[in-house]
Amino acid sequence: MQNLIENGSKIFSRNAIICLGIIALAGFLIRLFYFPEGIPITLDGALYFWYANDLSVSGTIPDSPLTNNGWPTFLSVFFHFFNSENFLEYMDLQRYITIIISVTTIIPVFILCRKFCGNELSLFGASLFVFQPRIIENSLAGITEPLFILLELSCLVLFLQNDFKFKYISFGVLALACLVRAEAIALILPLSVFFILKNRGDKTIIVKYLISISIFLLVLLPMIFMRIEAVGYDGIFSHSVAAVDVYSSGQKIIDINQTVFTLIKSTGLAVFPFFLVLLPLGIFGFFRNRSFDKYVVLFFLVFMSLPIIYVSVREIMEPRYFLPLFPILTLFSVYTVKEITRKFNKTKLITIMFVIGILLSSIVYLDYNKIDYDHEREAYHIGLEVNKKTSVINDYHPEIRYVHNKIDDVSNLGTFPILNSEIEKKVNTVRTYDRATCLEEKALETGCIEYTYASLNEFIDYGKTKGLTHIITDENENRLEFLKNVFKNEEKFPYLTKIYDSSEHGYDYHLKIFRIDYEKFESVKEFN
Repeated sequence: MQNLIENGSKIFSRNAIICLGIIALAGFLIRLFYFPEGIPITLDGALYFWYANDLSVSGTIPDSPLTNNGWPTFLSVFFHFFNSENFLEYMDLQRYITIIISVTTIIPVFILCRKFCGNELSLFGASLFVFQPRIIENSLAGITEPLFILLELSCLVLFLQNDFKFKYISFGVLALACLVRAEAIALILPLSVFFILKNRGDKTIIVKYLISISIFLLVLLPMIFMRIEAVGYDGIFSHSVAAVDVYSSGQKIIDINQTVFTLIKSTGLAVFPFFLVLLPLGIFGFFRNRSFDKYVVLFFLVFMSLPIIYVSVREIMEPRYFLPLFPILTLFSVYTVKEITRKFNKTKLITIMFVIGILLSSIVYLDYNKIDYDHEREAYHIGLEVNKKTSVINDYHPEIRYVHNKIDDVSNLGTFPILNSEIEKKVNTVRTYDRATCLEEKALETGCIEYTYASLNEFIDYGKTKGLTHIITDENENRLEFLKNVFKNEEKFPYLTKIYDSSEHGYDYHLKIFRIDYEKFESVKEFN
């Protein structure tokens, strides 16, 4: 404990603590400014929400398709002690926790940068990370990345310390990261190799390594066993094996050109705007003088990049997968400022100018890409009406996410917390395209393609077999032509009875609900 205190005092001077506090406060306030008040968490965030909710209510691991349950398990602890009957307040709590974790990550970012640079430049690194617009946006979604980034980065920072106690702890922290995201298991290889290489002259290194691996397994295995008992698979090794099997078995054919294109485009989107400018010179500066610790950082970066290569092979273009790399990219970027300050010998002034520039640029970027929260709130409240008035509807992405994940059912029940399984899903969806349709002459080349229905009559004929009861239309210009036609010319469709019009209730988001009269529909078809 004495060693920990001494190491901490060396790293954090009084001025550094004050400056980090100011940076953290600014990062927290920016996130609060863009906080999506009154808007439910949807998609992946909703899956984590329900898992955490069920775990906090029942005290047992839910039977859930989630392979990564570390984040919702951590979240369930807060849900257990939180007292509210409003599910939106629980979702706000979920977002507040990810915000706090995201801002707290500046501490290991600062320590990492300080390992290679001075205090002032390390403060710049903390600022660069906490003001990253993609990091800010992600911290508001209530999903896994903030905790995963904190754990992976803490593992690296602890491993780079000279004291063996920190290295032991790094293996335990890596195990926690594996529970949050299965792909962290890849880091056990560089961690093990560099642990042995660093201390290869130590006669007791094998014993020390066995202690490290034991710590890793002691943290990891209990949750793995509980997962296997609850859902039948471990969620870590099974996830990795399944991903490899898909491609090794020939179920998926890798298109090299498309993979490279996806990777390049995803990288460009992820590093824009700050890293695009700061990385080239920074990478050169970082590796100008090589050292053992720098090779550790490099190999951590390489192995943390494996999921990006995997999703690129699947032709998924998603900058979110780059976020765990941001702390290391931040370190490289600090070297750009270091190179500049070496030439001008004005470290404080240049650092302050860069921090101010990054803060202002981040605000401009966030404002430009800001989600229309007023529209989202209206889409949610209108979704409540869709849930009350319909049973089987057509898809109207993306606003349908406020109907299609039980959040409306919770609002109508008025009772919370309650188990996910106790909430009856009332509204089902019929897609406006058919994934199962294939063009026979091109099936071998392209596989099944999406077939879009050409007319409302064709869609309703198909929808009837699926129990379609209502048609939803809105003002979105990206809708299919026949849906836009219904929205603009409702009088031309006598078999559709309008039962709801959001504009009549004071909403700016204009949506209409029509009930289908199948008797009139059939007679109109016969007449035509």
